[in-house]
Amino acid sequence: MTKEFSSIMELKAIREQKSRLSEREQELSLPILTDLSLIQELYQWFKEILSGMDCPPNPDSVTQRKKFLFIILFLFAPSVLAGGRLPNGIRAEIAHVFPDVSPCVISNNIADVSFIYQQYKDFRQDIEFIYNQVLERLKITGVIK
Repeated sequence: MTKEFSSIMELKAIREQKSRLSEREQELSLPILTDLSLIQELYQWFKEILSGMDCPPNPDSVTQRKKFLFIILFLFAPSVLAGGRLPNGIRAEIAHVFPDVSPCVISNNIADVSFIYQQYKDFRQDIEFIYNQVLERLKITGVIK
């Protein structure tokens, strides 16, 4: 096969690989939860979990808000944490939880959380602990299996 025609085989392989990657991206982007009305209850659970920690942090602090945002995004829109677009309705529902925080600030916090999660071990460990607690409550209440 000539060099020119071998490019057809390479093109075919690239297309197959892109297709597999697109399928995997869709799988990873599927939300665990879709009912946005749960966000209010999840925030109550979040605050309860924080209050049970050894040195309970202030749930209204910016750092705790960012932890909550990370968890909500992971549950409702995981692709946002990888630079994807925020689906309609999520920011508005989050704004109900934080009535004193402007939607613009919430958007800026959302832009930060993935970076902070990757860079700061304590932040990451807290999120993983809280997330697992939330997941257990979701299983107990039958929201997820």
